[in-house]
Amino acid sequence: MIFTQLYGPMYRNLVFPLYDSVLRRRKTYSYYRQILSVPYLSPGEIDRMRRDRLRALLEYCGRKVPYYRRLFSERGIDPSRVDDVRMLRESGMSITKEEIRSHSDEFISEDFNIGDLVCNFSGGTTGVPLPLYKTMDYWCMRMAIKLRSEDWIGKRPGTPSAIIWGHKANLGKVARARRQLYWNFQNYRFLSAMDIGEESLLTYVGEIKRYGARYIESYVNPVYLMAKTIEKYGVDPPWLDGIVTGAERLHDFQKEKMEDVFRCPVFDRYGCSEFTNISCECGKHRGQHINADNLWVEVVDKNDRPVIGEEGEVVITDLMNYAMPFIRYRLDDTAVMTDRKCGCGRNFPMLERIVGKETRTFTAPDGFELHGKYFQWILYNVPGIFRFQFVEKSADHILMRIIEDGKTPREETERRVREAFSELAAHGVRITVEFTDSIPLTGAGKMSFFISERDGRA
Repeated sequence: MIFTQLYGPMYRNLVFPLYDSVLRRRKTYSYYRQILSVPYLSPGEIDRMRRDRLRALLEYCGRKVPYYRRLFSERGIDPSRVDDVRMLRESGMSITKEEIRSHSDEFISEDFNIGDLVCNFSGGTTGVPLPLYKTMDYWCMRMAIKLRSEDWIGKRPGTPSAIIWGHKANLGKVARARRQLYWNFQNYRFLSAMDIGEESLLTYVGEIKRYGARYIESYVNPVYLMAKTIEKYGVDPPWLDGIVTGAERLHDFQKEKMEDVFRCPVFDRYGCSEFTNISCECGKHRGQHINADNLWVEVVDKNDRPVIGEEGEVVITDLMNYAMPFIRYRLDDTAVMTDRKCGCGRNFPMLERIVGKETRTFTAPDGFELHGKYFQWILYNVPGIFRFQFVEKSADHILMRIIEDGKTPREETERRVREAFSELAAHGVRITVEFTDSIPLTGAGKMSFFISERDGRA
């Protein structure tokens, strides 16, 4: 504990800048320093910045990105004359995950080779994980933006923290050790969000205390269940300065429980794999500041018209990803935009509330509990899958429906799936694999990656 407290300032002032700028020759630290003051620019300056960046992006896409070059031609859009997403909206232009997946090669700029880009995958909440590409330079900018948003709540780089998050399944001892070393280097204690039974959560409480963490970063459900477990067993909570939640909808009752049990504020942030950090609360808790220097966020109604103060669909344009541009991308999320100004002095536009998506938990017959995202994470490296869906048939039976992508033999895909889920067999869960040509949508016309038929629940 003493070491982690002393290491924090050392990491922030010496280790981080030397490692990032000198050893790795990256720009995360320099970008972080450069963008700290941007939220305090005047509203007019911020608006001019994003207009200039939008026009530059569109002009580039019209020259270098095949999909947009064709789309602009079909829609009669002159990129040099567009400096507001309103003009794109009025032309009826937007993109979806399905369009990107169907034309994935056309969304990559002709200036880049895929092998030279940083790749991650969308969360797969619709059952279709999507490969996402960006340059290393822009990855550094995204990390800098994350650090900046944490500054807003007093969490500076190197502050000892615990992170309860997802990970690749079935890691060996060496891989687990490397993962922990990676997080320890940044003064984090990594804890798996995939196992959220009471026994594990009580163990995590002890680890957080021993590490001397001042903050917890977590999916909503694991830290909420931790609060309930602490209360149930009368355990003393860790002494924290704050809890940062993300990746799931934060309900008021969850926030109230966490703040009551941990006796510290909860800060919610909104992000996704496509854009990393979209918005984040500051210490005033009056909504979430949108990172408007790299994202243009809209909230629109069913007729694609912007709405303020009411729920609408989130549509985002990434102003800085030139390798794989996202222009008016429909995120399949719901939020509420506000025109309210925050008293903190930052002038970024704000989201009042994130509705987002719900994430289920799964309980095995022996009481072993898993976060719902386990089922997404575990499939990231399994080849041959175009779309998937998990159906909880009963406490001991999971049906996995798969639509193949036609690139891998079916036998190989099924073998890899069963290997990936071998851990569940030890907890009395049987996995059945069903290959199909179609997977039914919900009543709202959306795709759900996890549904339950257990005890008659749909």
